[in-house]
Amino acid sequence: MTYLIEQANVLKENRVAKCSIVVKDTNIDYISNSNKHLNFMRMDLSTYLLTPGHIMMNFSFSKNLQFNEFKEVMIKNYINKGCTGLVVVCDVKNERELSKRIEATKHFLLNSPIDFYICVKIPLKALTPSLVRACKKLKLPALVVDIENELDLYKIPWGWIKEAFYPYFFPLIPKWHTKEKSLFNSNKHYEIWSRLMEDHGIPTVKTCPDEKSPLSLDTLKKMGIYPAKGDIRIRGQLDYNLYNMDEMTSVNEEPVFNFDHHSPVVTMHKGKFLKIGAEVFFYPGFGRDCKVKLPGHFASGR
Repeated sequence: MTYLIEQANVLKENRVAKCSIVVKDTNIDYISNSNKHLNFMRMDLSTYLLTPGHIMMNFSFSKNLQFNEFKEVMIKNYINKGCTGLVVVCDVKNERELSKRIEATKHFLLNSPIDFYICVKIPLKALTPSLVRACKKLKLPALVVDIENELDLYKIPWGWIKEAFYPYFFPLIPKWHTKEKSLFNSNKHYEIWSRLMEDHGIPTVKTCPDEKSPLSLDTLKKMGIYPAKGDIRIRGQLDYNLYNMDEMTSVNEEPVFNFDHHSPVVTMHKGKFLKIGAEVFFYPGFGRDCKVKLPGHFASGR
């Protein structure tokens, strides 16, 4: 089935562009600023803001949940917020248990209604060239590193770590665990990590993303999830959210979208409705285990 979404207010990189979108089956076939010569069944979305489906991180699905608990968390924390893709982080203590923990997480996510990517979180002491090569072989989108003591950073053979990435440069993400939590320490840790990664040319997301917020476009590019997800584009999947324009504040006549304050009226994932108004549709197993092809290719810098 082919139809036309006309007068869509599409949010791209914090800017809104009005365009028409031709949908063929479950994919976007064509995007244009004009629809004069397009003769398809039409759907007017001029009163809505259209955003890509949000991609978010999860650090807790490595713990066992019963199906009903899993479903409740999925609906409350993700589907209701317009999330159509998850980066699920599983805890790994060392390289020996890497494959086992990833397979266990995949098994846990068999009933996921939305697509997912799996990455791992390790203690800093487990970061070795061998582990990086193993993660590279598994096509992981990122590696989260638990850091308790900043001095331990200087014990890592960063030159060898850098060599182990080639040619699949997925980002390292620092997750600091220190007893003293303050703005000063946060800034200090950010500067230490940023300098180390820049000095050694290692790709990174310099601060660990919040579970409760969508991943930024820059982070999606570094992980290699973009352009497969996180964008409204030709030949892309039909993943989007619709928000009421009436609920938006505006600056210079442009609507201002705020994830924390706005809830989607409609969420579409791969051509299926996940949410319409207050009604949520939960399709167990509809989500698939996604793989990254080339992380960092579209990123502006590491």
